[in-house]
Amino acid sequence: MKTLKVLGLVLSLSGCIYAGNISFWPERDSFVAGLSSYDIDYLDEDGPRLIKTETVTDSNFAPNKMLTAYKGYSIADTKSYTRNYYTQESIVAPKDASFVSGLSPILIEAKKKYDVIGRVEIDDVAYALVPNPDGKDVFLVANDGKPLNRVGIIRSDKLKLLDTKYQITPENFRFEPVTTSKIVQSEMSWGFEIKYAGVKLNRIVFTVMEYDQTNGQSGEFVNYNYPNRPGEIDIRGIKIRVFEANDAKIEYMIVVD
Repeated sequence: MKTLKVLGLVLSLSGCIYAGNISFWPERDSFVAGLSSYDIDYLDEDGPRLIKTETVTDSNFAPNKMLTAYKGYSIADTKSYTRNYYTQESIVAPKDASFVSGLSPILIEAKKKYDVIGRVEIDDVAYALVPNPDGKDVFLVANDGKPLNRVGIIRSDKLKLLDTKYQITPENFRFEPVTTSKIVQSEMSWGFEIKYAGVKLNRIVFTVMEYDQTNGQSGEFVNYNYPNRPGEIDIRGIKIRVFEANDAKIEYMIVVD
């Protein structure tokens, strides 16, 4: 009989647990919901933030000089790349510090780097948000490096500022900003190369390999031919002044204004 009563009690509790969307900590949830909320301007969550993208064109030739190219050799080439610039905002503690309250102290290690995940504005003051690696809260650091004497938690993409005030030791403690930058350049995405292909039927022949596909991994050959006489020609925007050409070699100049 005693066993049946215990079993009934367990079933009753189970029914309470799974009956609807019930929180086991209603007081805590109400407390968090009542805290002041602030919108967060997040930085990139996947790592360093992309700040600029540019296309870089690299032309490989000596301009305005008398040159000689033999049959099958390159006269000029131009390649384009995509260059991405990234930055990662961080802060570093120049010395040990601690946040002390009636709760367990939060310890800050000297020389340790903390990544900034976003920013908030409280009472017209901008703060960087820095996760506490030893907890679920976040530090708030002003632009001058001074930490706020309160911490926050993030709920539903909002900052909830906790009421607890900390004594920060030493009193003059400041974080120092650290910005890490890097440049990532893609494989060649576009370009062409001009090669001398000799003389056929008294016409100067050039072979151009055009790269115009993703990552420059494919393209096509295009042949250009011109009367075999001194003068200036234009291939893909490159001006070539021909002085003399035969089937073995060409003497020329890349003309750049």
